[in-house]
Amino acid sequence: MAKPRKLSMIKLLGFTNRIKKGGILLLLLGLIIIAGCKKDKDPVFDPGTNEFINDWVLDSMKVYYYWNTTLPKKPDYNQDPLRFFASIKNNADRFSQLLNADVPESYPRSLYSDFGVDLVNITASGSDQTLVRLSVPGSDGYVAGLRRGDKVTAINGVAVNSSNIGSLSESSLKRGSIVLQVEGVAAAYNINGYLKPNPVYTTQIWEKGNKKIGYIFLNNFDTKALNRLKEVFAGFKAQQVNELILDMRYNTGGEVSVAAALAAMITRANEDAIFLEYRGNANAGTQRHTFGEEITKLFRPLNYSQYTNLRLDINRLFILTGKHTASAAELLINNLTPHFPTVRIGEATLGKDMAEFELADHRTPPQVKGWVLWPLVFKVYNAQGQGNYTAGLPPDVLSDELAVLPLKQLGDPEETLTQLAISRITGVAKLGIRSSLARENQRKMFDSRDKDDLSVIPIRVTR
Repeated sequence: MAKPRKLSMIKLLGFTNRIKKGGILLLLLGLIIIAGCKKDKDPVFDPGTNEFINDWVLDSMKVYYYWNTTLPKKPDYNQDPLRFFASIKNNADRFSQLLNADVPESYPRSLYSDFGVDLVNITASGSDQTLVRLSVPGSDGYVAGLRRGDKVTAINGVAVNSSNIGSLSESSLKRGSIVLQVEGVAAAYNINGYLKPNPVYTTQIWEKGNKKIGYIFLNNFDTKALNRLKEVFAGFKAQQVNELILDMRYNTGGEVSVAAALAAMITRANEDAIFLEYRGNANAGTQRHTFGEEITKLFRPLNYSQYTNLRLDINRLFILTGKHTASAAELLINNLTPHFPTVRIGEATLGKDMAEFELADHRTPPQVKGWVLWPLVFKVYNAQGQGNYTAGLPPDVLSDELAVLPLKQLGDPEETLTQLAISRITGVAKLGIRSSLARENQRKMFDSRDKDDLSVIPIRVTR
Protein backbone atom coordinates (compact mmCIF):
# COMPACT_ATOMS: atom_id res chain seq x y z
CA MET A 1 0.00 0.00 0.00
CA ALA A 2 1.33 3.41 -0.95
CA LYS A 3 1.73 6.10 1.66
CA PRO A 4 -1.64 7.74 2.34
CA ARG A 5 -1.97 11.05 0.60
CA LYS A 6 -2.37 13.75 3.23
CA LEU A 7 -5.13 15.51 1.31
CA SER A 8 -7.39 12.46 1.30
CA MET A 9 -6.75 11.84 4.97
CA ILE A 10 -7.78 15.35 5.97
CA LYS A 11 -10.93 15.53 3.97
CA LEU A 12 -12.15 12.11 5.02
CA LEU A 13 -11.43 12.84 8.67
CA GLY A 14 -13.62 15.91 8.33
CA PHE A 15 -16.47 13.79 7.02
CA THR A 16 -16.16 11.15 9.73
CA ASN A 17 -16.11 13.67 12.57
CA ARG A 18 -19.37 15.10 11.24
CA ILE A 19 -20.93 11.66 11.08
CA LYS A 20 -19.89 10.70 14.60
CA LYS A 21 -21.44 13.90 15.86
CA GLY A 22 -24.79 12.60 14.61
CA GLY A 23 -24.38 9.39 16.56
CA ILE A 24 -25.29 7.16 13.60
CA LEU A 25 -22.24 5.93 11.76
CA LEU A 26 -19.27 4.87 13.84
CA LEU A 27 -16.89 4.00 11.02
CA LEU A 28 -13.52 2.78 12.16
CA LEU A 29 -10.45 4.92 11.66
CA GLY A 30 -9.11 2.06 9.57
CA LEU A 31 -11.65 2.86 6.89
CA ILE A 32 -10.17 6.34 6.63
CA ILE A 33 -6.71 4.89 6.20
CA ILE A 34 -7.99 2.54 3.48
CA ALA A 35 -9.75 5.37 1.69
CA GLY A 36 -6.76 7.64 1.99
CA CYS A 37 -4.44 5.09 0.40
CA LYS A 38 -3.80 6.16 -3.18
CA LYS A 39 -1.63 4.39 -5.65
CA ASP A 40 1.47 6.34 -6.57
CA LYS A 41 0.40 6.44 -10.22
CA ASP A 42 -2.96 8.04 -9.42
CA PRO A 43 -3.20 11.59 -10.78
CA VAL A 44 -2.76 14.61 -8.55
CA PHE A 45 -4.70 17.72 -9.55
CA ASP A 46 -4.38 21.40 -8.71
CA PRO A 47 -6.87 22.71 -6.12
CA GLY A 48 -9.75 24.65 -7.59
CA THR A 49 -9.86 22.76 -10.88
CA ASN A 50 -12.74 20.56 -12.01
CA GLU A 51 -10.35 17.61 -11.94
CA PHE A 52 -9.55 18.29 -8.28
CA ILE A 53 -13.25 18.50 -7.38
CA ASN A 54 -14.03 15.33 -9.31
CA ASP A 55 -11.18 13.47 -7.60
CA TRP A 56 -12.61 14.58 -4.23
CA VAL A 57 -16.06 13.30 -5.23
CA LEU A 58 -14.72 9.92 -6.31
CA ASP A 59 -12.54 9.50 -3.20
CA SER A 60 -15.52 10.26 -0.98
CA MET A 61 -17.76 7.75 -2.68
CA LYS A 62 -15.18 4.97 -2.54
CA VAL A 63 -15.79 4.60 1.20
CA TYR A 64 -19.43 5.49 1.76
CA TYR A 65 -21.32 4.91 -1.47
CA TYR A 66 -23.69 1.93 -1.39
CA TRP A 67 -22.40 0.77 -4.79
CA ASN A 68 -18.75 1.64 -4.11
CA THR A 69 -17.50 -1.54 -5.77
CA THR A 70 -18.97 -0.45 -9.12
CA LEU A 71 -17.20 2.92 -9.28
CA PRO A 72 -15.01 3.26 -12.39
CA LYS A 73 -11.30 2.58 -12.07
CA LYS A 74 -10.25 5.12 -14.68
CA PRO A 75 -12.90 7.80 -14.94
CA ASP A 76 -12.70 10.84 -17.17
CA TYR A 77 -11.80 13.62 -14.73
CA ASN A 78 -11.89 16.24 -17.48
CA GLN A 79 -15.61 17.06 -17.10
CA ASP A 80 -17.60 19.60 -15.19
CA PRO A 81 -18.48 18.16 -11.73
CA LEU A 82 -22.17 17.48 -12.45
CA ARG A 83 -21.39 15.53 -15.61
CA PHE A 84 -18.60 13.66 -13.85
CA PHE A 85 -20.89 12.77 -10.95
CA ALA A 86 -23.56 11.50 -13.34
CA SER A 87 -20.97 9.40 -15.17
CA ILE A 88 -19.73 7.52 -12.08
CA LYS A 89 -23.08 6.83 -10.37
CA ASN A 90 -24.50 3.33 -10.49
CA ASN A 91 -27.28 2.83 -13.04
CA ALA A 92 -29.65 1.92 -10.19
CA ASP A 93 -28.97 5.22 -8.41
CA ARG A 94 -31.81 7.69 -8.96
CA PHE A 95 -31.33 9.92 -5.94
CA SER A 96 -27.70 10.70 -5.01
CA GLN A 97 -27.02 14.42 -5.36
CA LEU A 98 -24.08 16.74 -5.87
CA LEU A 99 -25.11 20.28 -4.97
CA ASN A 100 -23.65 23.75 -5.11
CA ALA A 101 -25.62 26.88 -4.22
CA ASP A 102 -23.66 28.80 -6.86
CA VAL A 103 -24.54 26.29 -9.59
CA PRO A 104 -28.31 26.64 -10.16
CA GLU A 105 -28.54 23.58 -12.41
CA SER A 106 -27.49 21.37 -9.49
CA TYR A 107 -30.83 22.19 -7.79
CA PRO A 108 -33.86 21.03 -9.81
CA ARG A 109 -36.51 23.73 -9.41
CA SER A 110 -40.22 23.26 -9.86
CA LEU A 111 -43.49 25.16 -9.70
CA TYR A 112 -44.10 23.65 -6.27
CA SER A 113 -40.69 24.51 -4.83
CA ASP A 114 -40.71 28.10 -6.15
CA PHE A 115 -44.36 29.11 -6.25
CA GLY A 116 -46.30 26.65 -4.06
CA VAL A 117 -48.45 25.34 -6.89
CA ASP A 118 -48.70 22.01 -8.73
CA LEU A 119 -50.06 21.79 -12.26
CA VAL A 120 -51.07 18.72 -14.26
CA ASN A 121 -52.13 18.49 -17.87
CA ILE A 122 -54.39 15.63 -18.91
CA THR A 123 -55.97 14.68 -22.22
CA ALA A 124 -59.31 12.95 -22.68
CA SER A 125 -61.55 12.49 -25.71
CA GLY A 126 -59.23 14.46 -27.95
CA SER A 127 -58.95 17.57 -25.78
CA ASP A 128 -56.62 18.54 -22.98
CA GLN A 129 -56.91 20.62 -19.84
CA THR A 130 -54.46 21.99 -17.30
CA LEU A 131 -55.50 21.73 -13.67
CA VAL A 132 -54.25 23.08 -10.37
CA ARG A 133 -53.65 19.96 -8.31
CA LEU A 134 -52.24 21.71 -5.26
CA SER A 135 -52.27 25.31 -4.10
CA VAL A 136 -50.16 25.51 -0.95
CA PRO A 137 -51.72 27.39 1.98
CA GLY A 138 -49.92 30.71 2.42
CA SER A 139 -48.67 30.92 -1.17
CA ASP A 140 -49.38 34.01 -3.26
CA GLY A 141 -51.87 32.06 -5.32
CA TYR A 142 -53.70 30.55 -2.37
CA VAL A 143 -54.01 33.88 -0.59
CA ALA A 144 -55.48 35.37 -3.78
CA GLY A 145 -58.00 32.53 -4.09
CA LEU A 146 -56.32 29.93 -6.32
CA ARG A 147 -57.56 26.48 -5.38
CA ARG A 148 -57.07 22.81 -6.21
CA GLY A 149 -59.24 21.86 -9.18
CA ASP A 150 -59.10 25.27 -10.90
CA LYS A 151 -58.71 24.98 -14.67
CA VAL A 152 -55.78 27.02 -16.02
CA THR A 153 -56.36 28.53 -19.46
CA ALA A 154 -53.19 30.59 -19.84
CA ILE A 155 -49.70 30.89 -18.36
CA ASN A 156 -47.93 34.27 -18.62
CA GLY A 157 -50.55 35.41 -21.11
CA VAL A 158 -50.11 32.42 -23.44
CA ALA A 159 -52.91 29.89 -23.95
CA VAL A 160 -51.68 26.68 -22.35
CA ASN A 161 -51.84 23.17 -23.80
CA SER A 162 -50.02 19.85 -23.55
CA SER A 163 -47.40 20.98 -26.08
CA ASN A 164 -46.26 24.18 -24.40
CA ILE A 165 -46.92 23.73 -20.67
CA GLY A 166 -43.41 22.42 -20.08
CA SER A 167 -41.68 25.35 -21.76
CA LEU A 168 -44.03 27.88 -20.15
CA SER A 169 -43.27 26.41 -16.73
CA GLU A 170 -39.51 26.55 -17.31
CA SER A 171 -39.65 30.15 -18.49
CA SER A 172 -41.60 31.04 -15.33
CA LEU A 173 -38.94 29.48 -13.14
CA LYS A 174 -36.22 31.43 -14.93
CA ARG A 175 -37.98 34.76 -14.48
CA GLY A 176 -39.02 34.06 -10.87
CA SER A 177 -42.78 34.46 -11.24
CA ILE A 178 -45.78 32.87 -12.92
CA VAL A 179 -49.08 34.37 -14.02
CA LEU A 180 -52.03 31.98 -14.18
CA GLN A 181 -55.31 32.73 -15.89
CA VAL A 182 -58.09 30.50 -14.55
CA GLU A 183 -61.38 29.66 -16.18
CA GLY A 184 -64.24 31.69 -14.73
CA VAL A 185 -61.99 34.19 -12.92
CA ALA A 186 -61.50 37.62 -14.48
CA ALA A 187 -58.25 38.63 -12.79
CA ALA A 188 -55.07 36.62 -13.31
CA TYR A 189 -53.10 35.19 -10.39
CA ASN A 190 -49.61 36.69 -10.24
CA ILE A 191 -47.48 34.35 -8.11
CA ASN A 192 -43.97 35.28 -7.00
CA GLY A 193 -43.32 32.82 -4.18
CA TYR A 194 -44.38 31.75 -0.73
CA LEU A 195 -43.28 31.08 2.81
CA LYS A 196 -43.54 27.38 3.50
CA PRO A 197 -46.36 26.73 5.99
CA ASN A 198 -46.57 24.08 8.68
CA PRO A 199 -46.58 20.73 6.86
CA VAL A 200 -49.92 19.80 8.47
CA TYR A 201 -52.04 21.59 5.87
CA THR A 202 -55.45 20.57 7.15
CA THR A 203 -57.17 18.27 9.65
CA GLN A 204 -60.80 17.20 9.90
CA ILE A 205 -63.15 15.11 12.04
CA TRP A 206 -66.21 13.46 10.50
CA GLU A 207 -68.92 11.45 12.23
CA LYS A 208 -70.24 8.56 10.14
CA GLY A 209 -72.63 6.35 12.09
CA ASN A 210 -70.75 5.00 15.08
CA LYS A 211 -67.42 6.02 13.54
CA LYS A 212 -65.60 9.20 14.38
CA ILE A 213 -63.00 9.64 11.65
CA GLY A 214 -59.93 11.85 11.95
CA TYR A 215 -58.15 13.12 8.83
CA ILE A 216 -54.64 14.60 8.60
CA PHE A 217 -52.97 15.97 5.47
CA LEU A 218 -49.22 15.83 6.08
CA ASN A 219 -46.98 17.33 3.38
CA ASN A 220 -43.55 16.44 4.85
CA PHE A 221 -41.68 15.51 8.02
CA ASP A 222 -40.10 18.86 8.79
CA THR A 223 -39.40 19.23 12.50
CA LYS A 224 -42.00 21.99 12.81
CA ALA A 225 -44.69 19.43 11.96
CA LEU A 226 -44.22 17.55 15.22
CA ASN A 227 -45.75 20.02 17.69
CA ARG A 228 -48.73 20.48 15.39
CA LEU A 229 -49.16 16.70 15.10
CA LYS A 230 -49.13 16.38 18.88
CA GLU A 231 -51.80 19.07 19.13
CA VAL A 232 -53.92 17.30 16.51
CA PHE A 233 -53.64 13.91 18.21
CA ALA A 234 -54.53 15.47 21.56
CA GLY A 235 -57.61 17.01 19.97
CA PHE A 236 -58.55 13.77 18.23
CA LYS A 237 -58.21 11.87 21.50
CA ALA A 238 -60.42 14.38 23.31
CA GLN A 239 -63.02 13.97 20.56
CA GLN A 240 -62.75 10.14 20.84
CA VAL A 241 -61.66 9.62 17.25
CA ASN A 242 -61.71 5.85 16.52
CA GLU A 243 -60.58 5.79 12.85
CA LEU A 244 -57.69 7.67 11.27
CA ILE A 245 -56.82 8.71 7.70
CA LEU A 246 -53.28 9.97 7.06
CA ASP A 247 -52.97 11.72 3.69
CA MET A 248 -49.38 11.60 2.40
CA ARG A 249 -50.04 11.59 -1.34
CA TYR A 250 -47.54 14.44 -1.95
CA ASN A 251 -45.30 13.91 1.09
CA THR A 252 -41.66 14.28 0.02
CA GLY A 253 -40.13 13.00 3.27
CA GLY A 254 -37.96 14.77 5.83
CA GLU A 255 -36.65 13.89 9.27
CA VAL A 256 -36.81 10.20 10.14
CA SER A 257 -36.98 11.16 13.81
CA VAL A 258 -40.26 13.01 13.19
CA ALA A 259 -41.59 9.96 11.34
CA ALA A 260 -40.60 7.77 14.30
CA ALA A 261 -42.38 10.12 16.72
CA LEU A 262 -45.55 10.00 14.60
CA ALA A 263 -45.30 6.21 14.47
CA ALA A 264 -44.99 6.15 18.26
CA MET A 265 -48.28 8.04 18.52
CA ILE A 266 -50.00 5.48 16.29
CA THR A 267 -48.59 2.06 17.18
CA ARG A 268 -48.49 0.09 20.41
CA ALA A 269 -44.70 -0.22 20.22
CA ASN A 270 -42.50 0.60 23.21
CA GLU A 271 -39.38 2.73 22.97
CA ASP A 272 -37.09 -0.34 22.74
CA ALA A 273 -38.91 -1.86 19.76
CA ILE A 274 -37.00 -1.82 16.48
CA PHE A 275 -38.22 0.93 14.16
CA LEU A 276 -35.82 0.59 11.26
CA GLU A 277 -32.73 -1.12 9.94
CA TYR A 278 -29.96 0.40 7.81
CA ARG A 279 -27.95 -1.87 5.50
CA GLY A 280 -24.87 -0.39 3.90
CA ASN A 281 -21.87 -1.58 1.93
CA ALA A 282 -19.17 -3.83 3.37
CA ASN A 283 -17.65 -0.87 5.23
CA ALA A 284 -20.84 0.47 6.82
CA GLY A 285 -22.52 -2.86 7.62
CA THR A 286 -25.98 -3.18 9.20
CA GLN A 287 -27.45 -1.09 11.99
CA ARG A 288 -30.82 -1.43 13.74
CA HIS A 289 -32.46 1.47 15.54
CA THR A 290 -35.29 1.55 18.04
CA PHE A 291 -38.13 4.04 18.24
CA GLY A 292 -36.41 5.65 21.19
CA GLU A 293 -33.03 5.92 19.47
CA GLU A 294 -34.52 7.65 16.46
CA ILE A 295 -36.57 10.12 18.48
CA THR A 296 -33.64 11.08 20.73
CA LYS A 297 -31.81 12.44 17.69
CA LEU A 298 -34.21 15.36 17.99
CA PHE A 299 -35.04 15.41 21.69
CA ARG A 300 -32.91 14.43 24.67
CA PRO A 301 -33.64 13.12 27.19
CA LEU A 302 -36.36 10.96 25.72
CA ASN A 303 -39.85 11.38 27.15
CA TYR A 304 -41.58 8.54 25.33
CA SER A 305 -44.79 8.92 27.32
CA GLN A 306 -45.54 12.21 25.57
CA TYR A 307 -46.25 10.10 22.46
CA THR A 308 -47.85 7.04 24.06
CA ASN A 309 -50.27 9.27 25.98
CA LEU A 310 -51.60 10.60 22.66
CA ARG A 311 -52.46 7.22 21.17
CA LEU A 312 -55.96 6.93 19.78
CA ASP A 313 -58.39 4.06 20.21
CA ILE A 314 -57.84 2.82 16.65
CA ASN A 315 -57.06 -0.64 15.30
CA ARG A 316 -55.82 0.34 11.83
CA LEU A 317 -54.52 3.29 9.85
CA PHE A 318 -55.68 4.36 6.40
CA ILE A 319 -52.88 5.96 4.37
CA LEU A 320 -53.47 7.88 1.14
CA THR A 321 -50.53 7.58 -1.25
CA GLY A 322 -49.42 8.62 -4.72
CA LYS A 323 -46.46 8.47 -7.06
CA HIS A 324 -44.97 11.51 -5.27
CA THR A 325 -45.06 9.91 -1.80
CA ALA A 326 -41.35 9.56 -1.13
CA SER A 327 -38.39 9.05 1.17
CA ALA A 328 -39.23 9.23 4.90
CA ALA A 329 -42.96 9.01 4.06
CA GLU A 330 -42.36 5.66 2.38
CA LEU A 331 -40.15 4.61 5.30
CA LEU A 332 -42.99 5.35 7.72
CA ILE A 333 -45.47 3.34 5.65
CA ASN A 334 -43.14 0.34 5.35
CA ASN A 335 -41.91 0.48 8.94
CA LEU A 336 -45.35 0.72 10.52
CA THR A 337 -46.23 -2.67 9.02
CA PRO A 338 -44.65 -4.90 11.70
CA HIS A 339 -46.27 -2.86 14.47
CA PHE A 340 -49.70 -1.77 13.21
CA PRO A 341 -52.23 -2.70 10.49
CA THR A 342 -52.44 -0.25 7.59
CA VAL A 343 -54.61 0.10 4.49
CA ARG A 344 -53.01 2.01 1.61
CA ILE A 345 -55.25 3.75 -0.92
CA GLY A 346 -54.08 5.52 -4.07
CA GLU A 347 -51.13 4.82 -6.33
CA ALA A 348 -47.76 3.15 -5.82
CA THR A 349 -45.20 5.40 -4.12
CA LEU A 350 -42.01 6.83 -5.67
CA GLY A 351 -39.62 4.08 -4.52
CA LYS A 352 -36.89 5.91 -2.59
CA ASP A 353 -35.82 3.16 -0.20
CA MET A 354 -32.37 4.50 0.63
CA ALA A 355 -30.73 6.90 3.07
CA GLU A 356 -27.86 9.32 2.56
CA PHE A 357 -25.72 11.74 4.51
CA GLU A 358 -23.94 14.97 3.73
CA LEU A 359 -20.27 15.03 2.75
CA ALA A 360 -18.56 18.40 2.52
CA ASP A 361 -15.04 19.79 2.71
CA HIS A 362 -14.58 21.00 6.28
CA ARG A 363 -10.95 22.01 5.97
CA THR A 364 -9.95 25.57 6.84
CA PRO A 365 -9.96 27.01 4.28
CA PRO A 366 -11.96 24.51 2.17
CA GLN A 367 -10.31 23.46 -1.06
CA VAL A 368 -13.54 22.16 -2.61
CA LYS A 369 -15.63 25.30 -2.25
CA GLY A 370 -19.40 25.16 -2.28
CA TRP A 371 -19.88 21.54 -3.30
CA VAL A 372 -21.90 19.21 -1.07
CA LEU A 373 -22.28 15.52 -1.80
CA TRP A 374 -25.32 13.46 -0.77
CA PRO A 375 -24.49 9.87 -1.80
CA LEU A 376 -26.89 7.00 -1.20
CA VAL A 377 -25.35 4.99 1.61
CA PHE A 378 -27.95 2.65 3.14
CA LYS A 379 -30.95 0.62 2.11
CA VAL A 380 -33.68 0.93 4.73
CA TYR A 381 -35.76 -1.94 6.09
CA ASN A 382 -38.36 -2.44 8.79
CA ALA A 383 -38.14 -4.52 11.95
CA GLN A 384 -39.01 -7.68 10.02
CA GLY A 385 -36.33 -7.06 7.40
CA GLN A 386 -38.85 -5.97 4.75
CA GLY A 387 -37.69 -3.32 2.31
CA ASN A 388 -36.21 -3.08 -1.18
CA TYR A 389 -39.17 -1.17 -2.61
CA THR A 390 -37.37 0.59 -5.45
CA ALA A 391 -40.48 0.09 -7.60
CA GLY A 392 -42.58 1.82 -4.93
CA LEU A 393 -44.91 0.53 -2.25
CA PRO A 394 -48.08 -0.72 -3.93
CA PRO A 395 -51.50 0.34 -2.64
CA ASP A 396 -54.04 -2.08 -1.21
CA VAL A 397 -56.73 -0.17 -3.10
CA LEU A 398 -55.61 1.25 -6.45
CA SER A 399 -57.07 4.65 -7.25
CA ASP A 400 -56.18 7.60 -9.46
CA GLU A 401 -57.06 10.89 -7.80
CA LEU A 402 -57.46 12.45 -11.26
CA ALA A 403 -60.02 9.87 -12.32
CA VAL A 404 -63.00 12.02 -11.44
CA LEU A 405 -63.21 15.73 -12.16
CA PRO A 406 -63.54 18.36 -10.92
CA LEU A 407 -60.99 17.74 -8.20
CA LYS A 408 -62.33 18.14 -4.68
CA GLN A 409 -60.35 19.99 -2.02
CA LEU A 410 -57.95 18.12 0.26
CA GLY A 411 -59.86 17.43 3.45
CA ASP A 412 -63.21 17.17 1.65
CA PRO A 413 -64.88 13.84 2.50
CA GLU A 414 -66.09 13.66 -1.13
CA GLU A 415 -62.53 13.83 -2.54
CA THR A 416 -61.78 10.63 -4.48
CA LEU A 417 -59.15 8.95 -2.29
CA THR A 418 -60.68 10.21 0.94
CA GLN A 419 -64.12 8.97 -0.02
CA LEU A 420 -62.72 5.52 -0.76
CA ALA A 421 -61.15 5.41 2.70
CA ILE A 422 -64.39 6.48 4.36
CA SER A 423 -66.35 3.82 2.44
CA ARG A 424 -63.90 1.19 3.69
CA ILE A 425 -64.24 2.46 7.25
CA THR A 426 -68.04 2.53 7.27
CA GLY A 427 -68.56 -0.50 5.06
CA VAL A 428 -70.99 1.56 3.01
CA ALA A 429 -70.29 2.24 -0.65
CA LYS A 430 -72.07 5.53 -1.18
CA LEU A 431 -74.32 5.72 -4.22
CA GLY A 432 -72.37 7.51 -6.94
CA ILE A 433 -69.04 7.09 -5.16
CA ARG A 434 -66.20 8.68 -7.08
CA SER A 435 -64.60 6.03 -9.27
CA SER A 436 -61.31 4.43 -8.34
CA LEU A 437 -60.57 3.76 -12.01
CA ALA A 438 -59.02 6.16 -14.49
CA ARG A 439 -61.22 7.75 -17.10
CA GLU A 440 -61.33 5.88 -20.37
CA ASN A 441 -58.68 7.16 -22.77
CA GLN A 442 -57.44 9.74 -20.22
CA ARG A 443 -53.70 10.39 -20.20
CA LYS A 444 -51.55 12.59 -18.02
CA MET A 445 -49.31 14.60 -20.33
CA PHE A 446 -47.51 16.84 -17.82
CA ASP A 447 -46.95 16.74 -14.08
CA SER A 448 -45.05 19.65 -12.57
CA ARG A 449 -44.17 17.60 -9.45
CA ASP A 450 -42.04 15.18 -11.50
CA LYS A 451 -39.09 17.57 -11.17
CA ASP A 452 -39.34 17.47 -7.38
CA ASP A 453 -38.95 13.70 -7.52
CA LEU A 454 -35.40 14.23 -8.77
CA SER A 455 -34.42 15.90 -5.51
CA VAL A 456 -36.73 14.58 -2.81
CA ILE A 457 -35.78 15.33 0.78
CA PRO A 458 -33.04 12.85 1.77
CA ILE A 459 -33.47 10.24 4.48
CA ARG A 460 -30.72 11.83 6.53
CA VAL A 461 -28.62 9.63 8.78
CA THR A 462 -26.38 12.28 10.34
CA ARG A 463 -29.07 13.65 12.66
